[in-house]
Amino acid sequence: MKRTICALLALALLVLCAGCGKSEEPSGIYYEITGVAPDETLMEIDGNAVPAELYFYWTTYNCSSIDYQILSAYNYYGLYGELMNEDGTLNWDAELTEGTTLNQFAREQAENAVKLYAVVENMAKEYGVEVSEEDKTAMEENRAAAVEELGGEEAFASYLEEIGISEDSFNRLSATTYLVEGLTDLVLEEGSPLYLAPEDYNQYATYADHILLATVDTATGAALSEEEAAAKLATAEDLLSQLQEAEDVEALFSQLADQYSDDTGRATNPTGYIYTPGTMVTEFEDAASALNPGEISGIVESSYGYHIILRKDLIQGFADYPDQKRALAEEHMNSLLQLAVQEAEVTVSEKTDAMTPGALYASYTAWLTEKDAAAEAESAGDDGTADSDGAADTAGAEADGADANDSTGENGQ
Repeated sequence: MKRTICALLALALLVLCAGCGKSEEPSGIYYEITGVAPDETLMEIDGNAVPAELYFYWTTYNCSSIDYQILSAYNYYGLYGELMNEDGTLNWDAELTEGTTLNQFAREQAENAVKLYAVVENMAKEYGVEVSEEDKTAMEENRAAAVEELGGEEAFASYLEEIGISEDSFNRLSATTYLVEGLTDLVLEEGSPLYLAPEDYNQYATYADHILLATVDTATGAALSEEEAAAKLATAEDLLSQLQEAEDVEALFSQLADQYSDDTGRATNPTGYIYTPGTMVTEFEDAASALNPGEISGIVESSYGYHIILRKDLIQGFADYPDQKRALAEEHMNSLLQLAVQEAEVTVSEKTDAMTPGALYASYTAWLTEKDAAAEAESAGDDGTADSDGAADTAGAEADGADANDSTGENGQ
């Protein structure tokens, strides 16, 4: 059972369900557990109201993720034993880090997710970004695919029941992806209030090419002999000398790189790399950042070998790798959203304290276990295999309970 929980919750972010009218009477798994009506506001982010079912959805989603990651680390590597109960479940009151319990961490993660989604909606409204007709078509296609994958409308309705949100909330979650895309379009649109000028992309990435004379076997990672490494250094020194005397440094650099470089990635990056901080080894990044476009470094030694680096113009790099510009625009958009999350005015209902994340998650998983056991018992009864004393019900519950404590599934929860 536990393996399926995270997948059930995560699917809500990928597909869309058509909207429907709200029920007059409160209902749903979270209402059964907490007594809080699904449409009651539990958080407001700059005035954007977040209903209880979405708040509780994000809580169970993040608890599921935390549960899986910690149990996997415990089962495979023996880590986090101090966070475990004797029965193999998480102790949500234990400290994950000094002064922060698992419960507190799960609440923080859930509320950050709530804030991020609300901030996206707020920013989209501020800049006039809406879900387009093309987006709606794509969302409808996603819904149809989900219905087919799950086995029909009835199974899809059961899925919504299991993740604990209405179709309206499902729709709201799904639309956010398209709103972010629309905001990113504005980052790329000259004249828009979110437009990022080409020269400002340098704050997010560097464009550089290099000639690598490797001192390790590029296939195995084994170090070359001292004699072989010395020969590589001598070659690097010769190539650097040629470049320092060249009239057209970039043209010669490209020629020498094609001929001598041991970089196995050159076939897919023939003119160099557009990279964000932390992508390349430290020695490479430090040397490249000290150069102006068009300049070459001296010989830079790293764990891979000897590099000669050519800093290149990032705007030209976008012509060479056009997809990279949008990727950096997305990173810029993400930075704006994170800043908005930090600066947002947030109010949280006192009712969120009525049940801790760990307790909510335990009740949620128990509800799923009981639901599956009932379904298995009903199926067994239809087949005429259940005995008169209800043994099938007990067996089904025990089987699900064992699965709920098994965190060794290859594909997660």
